[in-house]
Order: sequence, then structure tokens, then C-alpha cells
Amino acid sequence: MIILDRFIQGPDRCSYLPDRKAILEYEIYSRLSPFEYEARMNQGWRKFGVAMFHPLCLGCQECRPIRVSVETFRPNRSQMRAWARNRGLEVRLGEPQVDDQRLALFASYHRAQQTRKTWPRHSESKTGYCLSFVFNLIPALEITLWEGEALRGVMLVDLTPHVVSAVYHYYDLSQPRRSFGTYLILQTIELARQRQRPWVYLGYYVRGCPSMEYKALYRPCEILTPEGNWVPAETMTR
Repeated sequence: MIILDRFIQGPDRCSYLPDRKAILEYEIYSRLSPFEYEARMNQGWRKFGVAMFHPLCLGCQECRPIRVSVETFRPNRSQMRAWARNRGLEVRLGEPQVDDQRLALFASYHRAQQTRKTWPRHSESKTGYCLSFVFNLIPALEITLWEGEALRGVMLVDLTPHVVSAVYHYYDLSQPRRSFGTYLILQTIELARQRQRPWVYLGYYVRGCPSMEYKALYRPCEILTPEGNWVPAETMTR
């Protein structure tokens, strides 16, 4: 691992719990192995592109990494219905890429979330998308959902020795009954099964934030405690 820079950002208004302030520590790297990144994830770090980060918020420890056990995962009824509804979609697997169709879906997803969940205004240029999701120093894949020539969803993942890590996903929100987001996560778990990775990491679980609490519905799952131990989610979500 070669770290080029390290800095702290904040305190700023928290994107997940707006009544709180967020402080993030960042590291910018030029070299990072899959083994090193997996170890960092198990210490509570995440990354986009070449930037790793983790929260250092004062008086708040609600951003907790969450992971799903691939071997023992069993979909609930809602997840099974999402699988059935989308069985006719074409699922493609390849290296992350950027084009006009992906950027348009990414933009429409964020515009819809601004209305639905009062997300902050967000724009992403082709260069910004590449830096966040395409350029990567560890193995990465892209799961895409297609209905004919229409792109319905994208999931970007990192691969480490024991983990498929969900980096980010976005999808067509004009058909909410299709549950494309749920289907993307189920396809991520299936990818981990095929690649013989025992865990799918879903980023941070944030109690009290509807945009992040849904991750605990993929069970059995575990949450990383502030002390650095993985424990069953049931003990942390009550």
C-alpha cells in the first residue's frame, strides 16, 4: 500500500442523519492490494476509486459496516418476489465502464431520490464517474440489468480474497414495483456464490436512515461493532 495523501473533512451536515455533523478521514493511494483493502474494510473503511474513507464523527458511531453470509443467506418473501419479477431481464457481467446510457441512468436515479428521499443535489461528469467507479487498482466488476436495449440497473463491486464488496448501485426508479435495486443485490450475492466468496459487504448500515437501514433485510448478516467485532445484526438493530 502506498498512501499519497491523508486528510480530514468536516464537520459537515451528515448525509444520513441530517441533525448531526459528519467528520470523514480520507486516504488517497497509488497502490493497494485486495488483501490490504479487505483488512481495511474489516476496520471500518470504504472506498471510491483511489480514495478510502471512514467516519470519525464526534459522539456518533451509527455508520457501521454490514456484511451478508453468502452460504447461509435465504431471501425473504419480498426478495423472492423481486427475483421472480425480474427473471426475464438479461444480466451482464463485465468490467466497469462509462457511457451516455450509464450517465443518464445515474443522473435520473439521483434526481428521483432528491424528490423521494430529499437527497442532496448531485451531478456526475464522465470524468467524475470514471474516478469513482471505473478507475480501480483492485479487481472490480459491473453487474448490469438489460431489458432489450434499455439499461435498468447497475451494480459496481470490488473483489477481495473473501469478499464481494458492493461499491454503489443505481437503477430505473420509474418502475418501483419491479424492485430493480433488490434484484441487483440478489445478483451480487449470487456472484459471490459463483466466485466462492463467503461474504458480501454492503457498505454502511445506519440506524435511523431509511436509505441505509434496508441492508439489514438481507439475512443472516453481521454488523461491525465500534470495538472491531462482527456480531449478528439482530443484536445491533433492535
